[in-house]
Amino acid sequence: MTVEGLVFWISFIFCLALTAGGIMVIFRFTKLKALPAFQHLQYFLILLYTFGFYSLWSESFIAFMPFAEQVKPFSKVLTVLGIPFIAFSAAQQMYWSKQVTLKSTHWVVIPSLAVIVSIVAITQYYALEWTVLTSLPNVYAVFGFVASAFCGTLFLTQKTTLLLTRDRLVLTAALFALAIFYGFEYMTSTVNVMLQALSHFVFFLLNTFIAVYFVYTIKYEAAKGIEAPSAEAFIARFALTARESEIVREIYSGKTNQEIADTLFVTLQTIKDHTSRIYQKTDVKSRAQLIRLMRDFV
Repeated sequence: MTVEGLVFWISFIFCLALTAGGIMVIFRFTKLKALPAFQHLQYFLILLYTFGFYSLWSESFIAFMPFAEQVKPFSKVLTVLGIPFIAFSAAQQMYWSKQVTLKSTHWVVIPSLAVIVSIVAITQYYALEWTVLTSLPNVYAVFGFVASAFCGTLFLTQKTTLLLTRDRLVLTAALFALAIFYGFEYMTSTVNVMLQALSHFVFFLLNTFIAVYFVYTIKYEAAKGIEAPSAEAFIARFALTARESEIVREIYSGKTNQEIADTLFVTLQTIKDHTSRIYQKTDVKSRAQLIRLMRDFV
């Protein structure tokens, strides 16, 4: 096997490992699943991994084949079909950063997006003369650059109760590093299979690091504290009893009926009976609908 082939397969295997590890982490911490920021992070990572294998690696595998020229049109089709995944992933990443930095306001959000988009447009017009966007494999870098630079700006300028200052700055540095990586991808275009494989590895590594680092450093107690005022409003709106209020809070924190029963030292059937009455009072039919309703009070 050639050096190029060895690097290609090692990069692919590491990307598989990063994907498996990232998915295990973001779905392992069930106590965080009621936090809107965490849900956006899950969507972001799943969509990103889908794009990574569906478009990036499929194109590289086709280029690695002896008959690459014959199937090149098929590679272009896969790339085009993958663009919505990276676009929606970028949107979820920006929603995630907005939820983490709850104090961020329009005076930060709108100018940040305006400056970032202007940078892309100016670079495109003066430096690249609108040639890069004709190369579809690099279109994803535009979405990634805008989203990462936007998130990095929010983390840099806005404080949050969910993270220590040190951890917020680490994520800020990682997001700007990711933006620089996307910028490099945006400005260059390589047909070298080995360099493409290494680029894909960096793509998976940086994005997985951001998600995993956030999950392991978030202050869960602070995250629970965000829900307290909204819980009181929800309880008052639907006239829930003291016991029903306790159960609602536990449901919103992501606990199962059995876990709630163990916490409150009651039977599982008692929790089911209370939950049924909560459903009737709030006019919902499932736990998912109840959580969505509670989010309206956030």
